[in-house]
Amino acid sequence: MTDDEMPENAGVRPFAVPINDGFAREAAETLRGYREMVDECLSKVGMPSADSPLSTDMAKVNATPDPVGTARGSLHRMLLEIAGMSWDTALDHVRALEHDIVRKPSPVWSPLVMARAVLESCLLFDYLFEPSISCPLRLARGAGLWRKDTDHSTNLAKVLGEEGQAAELDVYVTKALDECNIVPRRSASGKITGYVVDGEVSNLDYNITERARNSLPDWIPMPYGLLSGAAHGRPWMTDRARRLGRRGRVASLVRRPRLWLRFRSQWRPWRWACRPGRATSASSLKVTWSS
Repeated sequence: MTDDEMPENAGVRPFAVPINDGFAREAAETLRGYREMVDECLSKVGMPSADSPLSTDMAKVNATPDPVGTARGSLHRMLLEIAGMSWDTALDHVRALEHDIVRKPSPVWSPLVMARAVLESCLLFDYLFEPSISCPLRLARGAGLWRKDTDHSTNLAKVLGEEGQAAELDVYVTKALDECNIVPRRSASGKITGYVVDGEVSNLDYNITERARNSLPDWIPMPYGLLSGAAHGRPWMTDRARRLGRRGRVASLVRRPRLWLRFRSQWRPWRWACRPGRATSASSLKVTWSS
């Protein structure tokens, strides 16, 4: 996005910031170059090393006595599916953004919405698969997100008059986490606020706005607010971000995808477990992966 003037005779679009042709072409080429570089790098990933986060997690889960070990292995496999889906989702939206940003007439909102999808996938992966966190904390974070999404689904089911299905889902998730010996943390009112796994504590969710701010260059003001404002039709959010951006370099948002490169570096140790056609020599372990 730029602060260029609107073309003469162009229709007025409140809070819309036009994209000029030169910027659009450069942005598309930059996105394509980074995408191809990342994809090529990850396509050559082999078996994980013994000290990789994946191997460390495997060792931790496999050392846990049954039946808890088997249950945690199942939860860990679900997290690995999230890793694969996060990568595929981000990649699909980057490809779509490459084409969308150069179409005529120049788009305004759709590139921001697509960028938001990429950002959310990267931040979710970053939250669950930080290399520095332990396997128990990773499981606690996954359990919190699962419970949070289950609560959302339950509330929607009640609105639709499907209380029975909502109750079944809640029972299923509660049972699955109990089998993993994942202990809920509760407020004074009894509401679940997070989970504990082997002493590691996690909340139900993470602050995505704060995480986006910490993950992106500090000269990008309100990164998540800008993208969410475009996605949800909140003009006061996009307008504030634009005004703040005049003091920085918001126009370079697509040109310096630092988070994309960080995603690549953190994804690499997990890529082997999520790619199609991987080896299955670990099939005798509690933690295994199916194509």
